Amino acid sequence: MIEAGQVILSESVATTESGRDELEDAVREEGRLVYKVAYSVLRNHHDAEDVAQETFLRFLRQRKRWAEIRDRRAWLATVAWRVALDRKRLPAEVTLEDAAEVVSKLRADGAPVDEIASRREMMALVERLVTSLPRDLREALILSTTEDLTSAEISQVLGIPEGSVRNRLLRGREILRQKLAALLEPKHAR
Repeated sequence: MIEAGQVILSESVATTESGRDELEDAVREEGRLVYKVAYSVLRNHHDAEDVAQETFLRFLRQRKRWAEIRDRRAWLATVAWRVALDRKRLPAEVTLEDAAEVVSKLRADGAPVDEIASRREMMALVERLVTSLPRDLREALILSTTEDLTSAEISQVLGIPEGSVRNRLLRGREILRQKLAALLEPKHAR
């Protein structure tokens, strides 16, 4: 199987000095964003690095169109998002029962609610709950928390109206709030 880097090595990529400077500027200014977008989807350091590299290779291939790219940051985030999604397998669904089991273990350890909320296990639980959201809500939430992309930037990345982004963020956060509240509420004996 041929890796993306091997294909690029066999291609003739002629760039001018200004082209190299533009690419270097893009990597320097937006490299962190591209990596974080990829990592937010893949949750794997090496895969995110590969996606970041592929994103900048695609940027380089589009050098004749650089003048047409109005918002380089949004363009790179969109490409990173799409490349990462192409690499990702379907996420495993997390049931509320699985999440409740994690919280129950934390409660059994005698941890108060505020301590539970700050523990690494709780962060993992929240991550699992986000993963279990419907795809459209999950994507908007992930992008809003990755480098704090604005609704307008998320709109460009996902190719949907900005109002739809705000609606998805609101719905996604509300579902997460309800799930967490159900998990953290003490069970009342009846």
